[in-house]
Parts: sequence; structure tokens; C-alpha cells
Amino acid sequence: MKALLYDRYGGPEVLRVADLPEPRPSPWECLVRVHAASVNPADWKLMQGQWLVATGRRFPRAAGIDFAGSVERAGSAVRRFAAGDRVMGMVNPLARGSMAEVVAVPARSLSRAPRNLALEQAAGLPVACATAYLAMHHRGRRLDGRSVLLTGAGGGVGHFALQLAVQAGAQVTAVCSERKAALCRELGATRVLDYRGTDLGELGERFDLILDCASSLGYPTARRLLAPRGEYVFLDTAGRVSPFFGALATQLSPGKRMWTFLVTPNGRRGRRLAELFERGALRVVVGGVYPLADAAEAYRESLRGHALGKILVTPAARA
Repeated sequence: MKALLYDRYGGPEVLRVADLPEPRPSPWECLVRVHAASVNPADWKLMQGQWLVATGRRFPRAAGIDFAGSVERAGSAVRRFAAGDRVMGMVNPLARGSMAEVVAVPARSLSRAPRNLALEQAAGLPVACATAYLAMHHRGRRLDGRSVLLTGAGGGVGHFALQLAVQAGAQVTAVCSERKAALCRELGATRVLDYRGTDLGELGERFDLILDCASSLGYPTARRLLAPRGEYVFLDTAGRVSPFFGALATQLSPGKRMWTFLVTPNGRRGRRLAELFERGALRVVVGGVYPLADAAEAYRESLRGHALGKILVTPAARA
């Protein structure tokens, strides 16, 4: 099978397509033929060595985290899936990659793909939509009537977060480029600001929740924009533990708080997302689709930070 690998840390130029033996699933795993995988900021941060403390220097390393495809074979201990099932999920990026023709994945990390989505679209959900869902609904947070500021609103995580916030009854101020403004309005934003012409630190209003998908604020600036009990969600930890300790410190006293987290494989959460899409509550915006041979260009597009919605990579061959 063909798979995307890298032999050293660096930019997209380190990526290469290689021929590897097909994985042999354990009794608790499914062998999945990948229809599409998505590119997330976490992918190129791992590739750049930002998580060196966890990834070490063992090469080659496989690329990709989430995917959608069809089950080719279920392990003998697997009861929830069978050959032919349409599924989506995540791999553990410390052990394997999703940008391959075939992957072996623990059944607990899989969920069925939404029936009303093509597999290509479903590949954009497991990391980005799960991140948006956790950010919006952390600790049972209620957003009805609340004010939300969302940076990077037209990107992979941002366009899901915008829809989830609107669905929950929030008033959303979306910050994005002019090119993405129409999409954000279409998805329900109450107000859209062009990040190039707006000094967010000077906004006069206060927000109950700020989700900084673009990593453009930082907590000191965000704190000035938060309501007295407002919350700031920060995503770009860049492999550092300090944001986690910083977030914890804000929990020790009442008032404004900061949160950060990592999304891990979770089939139960995937089932919840599939239900939301099947109810027609959400949509996937796909900004670009690349064959596996051109995966480096897909990574470059993600690195530039201007992609509309999700960037997808499809395997070089199909069953």
C-alpha cells in the first residue's frame, strides 16, 4: 500500500509517498480502506517537530490523524463494525498515520460516518469538528443568548464552531478574511469583522466566550475582551505544557478563565457528531482536495492559514 511518511522534521518538503506492507489488525481493530484524510494544523505541527517531547526522533514517521473510509475487515473481537461499513475516526499519531491507502484502527476509535455525507466530507470531522464541539460545549456550557467572539471563523475548526454556536443560540462575532466573510454570514454569524482592518484588542464590547482558532489574541488581550465570568479557549499549544498550566491557574479563582485541550480518538464522540450531521444541523465546507501524491501542497495550503473550510487528501489508489 502507499502511505505518506517523513524521515526528518521540517516543512512540507520532507513528505514522501512510500510503499509499505498492509497493516495486520489485531482482534480489537478494523482494517479500513481510506477514502480521504484531512489536513489539520496538528499534522504539520507534528511534522515540524513541535511535539518532539512526545514524538522523539524515531523515523520514518507516518503522517495524518483523521480519515473516513470503509471497513475491509473487522477483528475477531469487534462487534460494532463489519466489512463494508462506512466509518470515520482518528489514529494515534504517535504510533501510525491516516494518510495511507489502508489503516488498522482500534474499533473504539471509530464511529459510523454520517449517512447524509459523502466519505470525502466525513473525513473532515473527527479532529476539526470534535475540537469545535468540545470548545463550544465544554463542561456543559450553555450558549443561548450569549455573545461569542470567534477568530479564524472560516477555517477548518472555525466554520464548525460557528455553526455549533449559532445552533446553540449564541450571538456570534466572526473574525476572518474578506474572502471568507460571505461564508461566515451564510453560516449564521451575527457580525463579521475583517481581521486585517480590525484591532480586536480595541473592541468596546465584552464577550462571554472567545474561541481563538486563529491563535491571534493570547490570554492577556482576550482577558480585556471577556465579560466578568467569560471564558477564553486557546488551541495552539505548539507542543508546550505551559498553556495547560496557565489555563489551570485561571481555574483557581472565580472570574475570567482560560481553557486549552487536546482532541484524542473517541468513537463515542464521533457518534454524537454523526447524529448532528444526520439531523441536518451542520454542514462541511471543503476548500481543497488533493491526491496523496500532492499531499505536500495540501500541507502548504494549511500552513498558509487561508484555506476555506477543510483541506482533504485522497489515497493514490482506490479499491
